[in-house]
Amino acid sequence: MSGWAPPPLPARWSAPARPAFVGRWAELATFEEVWTAVLAGSRQVVFVGGGPGAGKSRLLAEVATTLHRHGALVLVGTCAAEFGPPYQPFGEPLGALLGARPGTGQDERLSTLAGRGPPEDAGAPSHEYRRVLYDAAVDAVCDASSRQPLVLALEDLHWAGPSSLQLLDHLVERTADCPVLVLGTHRTTAPDRSAGLVRTIGQLYRLDGVRRLDLAGLATEDIAQYLVQEGRLSPRAARGAAAVLRDQTGGNPFFLRELWRDHAARGGALLVGRQAPASVRDTILARLERLPLPARQTVELAAVVGEDVDVATVLTASHWSRGTTLAGLDEAVAFGLLEPVPPGDDVLRFPHALCRQAVLDLMPASRRLQQHAGVALAVEATVPPSERRTQQLAFHFAQAQALGHAARAVHYLTEAARSAARGLAHEDAAGWFEQAAALCEDDAESCGLVLSAAGSHLLAGDFARARELAERVATGTGVAAQRLAAAVAYEDASWRPGLPGHRAVDLLGTALAAVEADPTDPGHVRGLASLGRAMAFTGATAEADAFGRRAVALARELGNDDLLAHTLQASLWNGLRPEDAPDKFARAGELSRLADRTGALGHLGPAAYYRGVISYLQGEPVALAQAHGDLVRVARATGQTFFEYMAGCVSYARQFSAGDFAAAHRTCGELQDLGTSFGSDDTEGPCAVQSYMIRRENGAVERVRALITGAERPEEHWAPGLLALYTELELPGPAARLLAWLLDGELARHEDSAQWPCVLVYAIEAALYLEDESAARALRPMIGEYAGTNLVAGQFVAVFGSADRYLGALDSLLGRTGAADSLAAALEMDIRMGSAVHEAHTLVAQVLHGRRAGTDGRLLEELSGRARRLAEPLGLRRVLRLLGGPAPRAPAHSPGGLTSRETEVLQLLGAGLLNREIAQRLVISENTAANHVRSILAKTGSANRTQAAMFAAAQGLLD
Repeated sequence: MSGWAPPPLPARWSAPARPAFVGRWAELATFEEVWTAVLAGSRQVVFVGGGPGAGKSRLLAEVATTLHRHGALVLVGTCAAEFGPPYQPFGEPLGALLGARPGTGQDERLSTLAGRGPPEDAGAPSHEYRRVLYDAAVDAVCDASSRQPLVLALEDLHWAGPSSLQLLDHLVERTADCPVLVLGTHRTTAPDRSAGLVRTIGQLYRLDGVRRLDLAGLATEDIAQYLVQEGRLSPRAARGAAAVLRDQTGGNPFFLRELWRDHAARGGALLVGRQAPASVRDTILARLERLPLPARQTVELAAVVGEDVDVATVLTASHWSRGTTLAGLDEAVAFGLLEPVPPGDDVLRFPHALCRQAVLDLMPASRRLQQHAGVALAVEATVPPSERRTQQLAFHFAQAQALGHAARAVHYLTEAARSAARGLAHEDAAGWFEQAAALCEDDAESCGLVLSAAGSHLLAGDFARARELAERVATGTGVAAQRLAAAVAYEDASWRPGLPGHRAVDLLGTALAAVEADPTDPGHVRGLASLGRAMAFTGATAEADAFGRRAVALARELGNDDLLAHTLQASLWNGLRPEDAPDKFARAGELSRLADRTGALGHLGPAAYYRGVISYLQGEPVALAQAHGDLVRVARATGQTFFEYMAGCVSYARQFSAGDFAAAHRTCGELQDLGTSFGSDDTEGPCAVQSYMIRRENGAVERVRALITGAERPEEHWAPGLLALYTELELPGPAARLLAWLLDGELARHEDSAQWPCVLVYAIEAALYLEDESAARALRPMIGEYAGTNLVAGQFVAVFGSADRYLGALDSLLGRTGAADSLAAALEMDIRMGSAVHEAHTLVAQVLHGRRAGTDGRLLEELSGRARRLAEPLGLRRVLRLLGGPAPRAPAHSPGGLTSRETEVLQLLGAGLLNREIAQRLVISENTAANHVRSILAKTGSANRTQAAMFAAAQGLLD
């Protein structure tokens, strides 16, 4: 850090007007404990919550100042209520670290996060992703903390946007072993309570060293102490007044301070007999009414400028003379409405956001419009260009758009959005593009801005909103090229969450018909490729393949790498039957090489996914592992939840195949959490199938028997899944009825879907269970095309191992020759894939075939023994049930196959303890406790903690 100096503490923390600090003994004791952990090398996080004026910022300042005196590096950031920069409140802290690590090349990325990026006309980085930016922030913080303990003080997190919260989550997750204290304040009451922050705190709260402190009102003795220190009252007088003030203010420190300030301004009359104002607004109104008109309007202008009031801007925007405006500011300071920010006199500050908001609320609407216009023009004329200036102008001109400033508002909102997009703050960019579009009077420009917003929503993972905006343009009255681009964008936001493609086909078909079919037009070629993929998601795979091949050929002729990547990527989704696999694998490989050459990791993700699917299909475990590694790399580099979801699906499949059901169950939960980030798109269906696959292997499906009547209407459910449930619960009548219903024309409806292998397997399993030879004969040709391959449904929603196992089992039931050869081929495939689960099931199929064929008993016993040796350690109760032997019995001290430690955790969980309480009771970390709970849920087949507690009770663990 040669040549780098740490920043000073904020001047406002040492301002003469700062009130006395009283009380908060319990909170200070907590911080002593927290700081001890930080000095021991453990990252700690404390979220300080409370209502407005509860004393959050004052406590933060007191703690941070004390730690600074004890040698901590303190970096402070805050969030603005209005149009703050994308990565607030990290701008100031990360800006302070610029130059701390010369020669590392990280300053450019820190500059982006700090809002000090390239000028507005600079191009966006070609293939940069925000995970790289976030990692630069983590590296900078860890490097700084390696030299001295670091306090990252973040104020008003309830105003933080999605990009800021993602950076906060990333930073906290990756600094566990750094001596860092992250101290954040936030409001917990409506209307300022932030749903996004609540979710973020909930996600982080599962980590070690993360806690919350919610501030209550000051106690009567604390108020008495304040009156002694601040009001110079005698202890006796202070005690008498404190009880009254406690009732009047509820112990709210800010309200207490304002009441006392009001009392002092009126000559110090006794408080006890006075009626307190009903709100802060009433207090501020009383002071404003005592000011002369120029001073009151100057305070109002200052409130429009912001919480930090630049005096030069006020002087430029005011219609009063310079002398009158300065005098008005002096009077505002004297009345406690504004405070100077040392060391200079060029910036003033409202003592609290509540003060400023009260002033704004009391202003007539027409006057607020005029003041916003005046401030905007003043900033535009006097402030040098910067990202912050652009954001200020966007906000003020937008507020004043009714006065004829809409065009300026659109200009600056668009610039702010583009700046956010360059900084990869996609959520902020999307919002500002939308705001600009709403104010734009030119239809073509407005459509372009809506499309930009849709693109930003797509990158942010909000596919539902991206589709909504794209459809608005695609069905609007804009130019044909824009409607085609919008239809392409709609389809791009449809295939990612796996939605049916019918609406995308309609939009693309209409848009392509409205433009000239020019094979040299990249827009036309892109539309053809997207139409092909959309048709694939309707089940029209033959037509989809034709469009895909045509688009790829045209893109090759044009020699456009980005266009070729789009067409190759789109063509991968045009169905995946075994005969398609070699060609698709070649295309996926070409796309991977193209992505590596251009650095476009967004194309590498789908390419790696399809390489993974085909590698599994063809039985190539090494290639599957390589594809999975590429997917994980893309997910980590881009930080895009879609790629995390895809990588998680492959992780689930590999964990399931290996019989690591605890890990697969955890991954299932993570996938469901990731799915909630896709806007309003629903991923519960795939996660439900993944969870069912685990539960049927470990025998947990039995728990739902009481909920199944056998009389369910197949039209009201996913019929193949209902059939699988009937089969697993061994309900022959319902299973036979539903299988017949599916074979009577209903099965064909699923044949072109991505879930077809799953549908086919569930039908075959039912036919085998029922020994229905007629159904077996009907199903045999359908599974025949998969001979020699593995079966995988959807995005690794379900993996079944070798198709030859099902071929052999059907042939065995039908008495056909070749059954043993198919089963032997299946076993070879399962062993090559390293799948204990699939190998065990193939051994079961061999045993069942041997019993039909009259195979020597010793050979059958050997096969059964091999299956049991695989099944028992993994808890494969389904395998053991199919073998016809007893289900594995867990030791008496270990119900459900739980370890002794898991049994202890289950007892405490059953007693109603939370993870943190379990960790404290067993002297383990909270993360370890959470891992034990997840493993317990998987092993016991429980969907949640309540079901696990019921299991504990049934096992007699709660006696």
